[in-house]
Amino acid sequence: MSKIINRGYLAITLLLSMPAICQEMVLMPPELSAHTVTRDVTEYTAREQALIAIIGDKENQQMPLLADDFEVWPDKSRDWQSKDDWLKTARQQTNFNIRNLSVRQMDDFAIVNFLLETTDRQDKKRSTQFVVDIWRQSTNKLSVRYISDVEPSVQLNHTDRKF
Repeated sequence: MSKIINRGYLAITLLLSMPAICQEMVLMPPELSAHTVTRDVTEYTAREQALIAIIGDKENQQMPLLADDFEVWPDKSRDWQSKDDWLKTARQQTNFNIRNLSVRQMDDFAIVNFLLETTDRQDKKRSTQFVVDIWRQSTNKLSVRYISDVEPSVQLNHTDRKF
């Protein structure tokens, strides 16, 4: 039953994200974008950064921001990952950077999507992933994470931005 519900969340999330994914990305100058950050974006950016800090602390085995039944659905796998399996994978990454975060609230859930840039600890390879997180607002815990790798040709080159 839980997997059916989670797949339903995936379908809803993907449908809600499609207009944003299909649009051409418009980059705003930093002086303009600083004035357009909403309270939700500020709140969930802080939550995502707190989650990253906990992941970075290898001694900490407690994950207070994750729901007991937390699971991750990577795009390259047909099966979900448990909290422990995902944590092992996430702790192999370093230099986390969150970009283009947006939030949409629906009843007791907040759907947060963003680009996550990381560096692999072993081979120092940079990668970017499109992440959709489903947060339960009543518990302030992350319930489900969907991850999709972003192809290098789609990644933004920070030095080539033109306004």
